[in-house]
Amino acid sequence: MLEDFRQLVIDLVRDDAQKIVATERDRAIDLAVQRYSKDRELPKVQDVTPTDANTLPLPAGWQLDFSELRSLEYPIGRVPPSYLDQSRYAIYRSPTGLVVKTIDSVKVAANTVRASYTIVHSLDSTSDTIPVADREPVCCWAAAILCEQLAAFYSGNTDSSIQAQVVQSQTKSQEYATRAKSLRFRYLNELGIDDKRNVAAGVAVTMPELDSRGQPRLTHSAAYRNRPW
Repeated sequence: MLEDFRQLVIDLVRDDAQKIVATERDRAIDLAVQRYSKDRELPKVQDVTPTDANTLPLPAGWQLDFSELRSLEYPIGRVPPSYLDQSRYAIYRSPTGLVVKTIDSVKVAANTVRASYTIVHSLDSTSDTIPVADREPVCCWAAAILCEQLAAFYSGNTDSSIQAQVVQSQTKSQEYATRAKSLRFRYLNELGIDDKRNVAAGVAVTMPELDSRGQPRLTHSAAYRNRPW
């Protein structure tokens, strides 16, 4: 449960000076759960009743700004299951809120369409949907957030009149920054994620330039080097 995550995050951060308060720690854990929920989806299935032949309400458990619709099963109960083609429905913003619009007509009757969608993992004092095997990676991400905060704190917490304090704070800042990077790597490595989110869209290349004789700069061809003068 949540208390287990709190203790593991404390162990990973090693904030001996206790600069991190409980609310900051819990906020970091919440952000880590949000991140984990994107990397390891938590599916939920619910039957919905059409409001007309081409309109479905969103499932009651839909989480605004997070949930994503994965499939619509119709009719329900076929073997193998029958799904509407994803290109034939979309989420539509109506004057009263979000709904699902379908190109294919669905019968207006109770529980005729089965929606599969994603929700955020649950972690509190009474529920925990995160597998035990993934508990450490999630705590690593939360600890990385806190280490970055500590790195920023110590980088700006110096008195220029006391050189020893400056050196000590800079060292602590570097240590926490390094630890944050290591913890994020552990998260990605444990979950087998190849994170490309921060990779640049392009690469830097060196364009070959020629000198006034049309030859490569700095070095010349063998024919040019052996040319008699």
